[in-house]
Amino acid sequence: MKKILLGFSLLLGSYAGLAQADTGKPLNIVVPYAAGGPSDSIIRSIGKVIEKDTSQNVIIENRPGGNTVIGAQALLNKADDDNSVLLVAASFVITPSLMQKLPYDINKDFRQITRLASNPHVLVVSNDVPVSNVTEFIEWAKKAENKGTYSSFGTGSSGHLGYELFNHQVGLDLLHIPYKGAAPATLAVLSSEVHSTLGDVGAIAPHLEAGKLKALAVSGTERHPRMPDVPTFAEQGYPDFTSETWLGLLAKSSVSDERIEQLNRLFTTALAHPDVQAILEQQGMQAKPTDAAGFADFMTKEALKYKQVINDANVRIE
Repeated sequence: MKKILLGFSLLLGSYAGLAQADTGKPLNIVVPYAAGGPSDSIIRSIGKVIEKDTSQNVIIENRPGGNTVIGAQALLNKADDDNSVLLVAASFVITPSLMQKLPYDINKDFRQITRLASNPHVLVVSNDVPVSNVTEFIEWAKKAENKGTYSSFGTGSSGHLGYELFNHQVGLDLLHIPYKGAAPATLAVLSSEVHSTLGDVGAIAPHLEAGKLKALAVSGTERHPRMPDVPTFAEQGYPDFTSETWLGLLAKSSVSDERIEQLNRLFTTALAHPDVQAILEQQGMQAKPTDAAGFADFMTKEALKYKQVINDANVRIE
């Protein structure tokens, strides 16, 4: 955490200029997820820091449902373009490949501000599954008598599609059992209703620490600081597999380059605050700020990746 804070040191103190650019109107953050969840907690902590350090009011508007479509439409309906932003995650770039018709074009109606944070997904199995690493799990799952299953936090979620990507790369055909959220998906593995899941660090770590689950691998280029004893997929011979939960911010396409840059500085500076860092650490996430162009490139690659997974696995929303 100290390294992250040092990495942001050049941003600190930049709030003075941002406060001068404040129009006096509140900053509206549309959250396309229910209140109380991990992403909601993170953006609310960021909003509190912005309010404290710039004296600009921040309004968090939760508009869940419709695979983020309701929230995205809410942003587009806002009259105050310069002071309204949308929190997005992987579901935003996944939805266009799952739904035939959307009331907007994600490439034309929005523009990127910054990526905020992410955490790699962790492959875990119930204690009943007699394996201790990824290769053993694959060998176990390929035995016909085992009829392997996995849970996810929803059909079309990053956890679901990440697991389907894993299935495709290693030649598995495990049965998907979707649940409404990360908590019930994890509970299903704890109770041995399903054999495995690809979950978020924040949801998985407490159960690992209690010895109630077995973690086989973490996605990403390096081990996660919350679970340093869990090796990466790459360490075990699967370097091509990546899967993560991420958060970022968008504005309407009508917002100027200058305002996008102001918003980028506003939110990336807030990420450096100790209160925000504490919430991120609690959720198992790490700050991953980018400039607008970097986030645009990242989203394009994510959309293409998920579109390919959806086509390969023939995923459909029922």
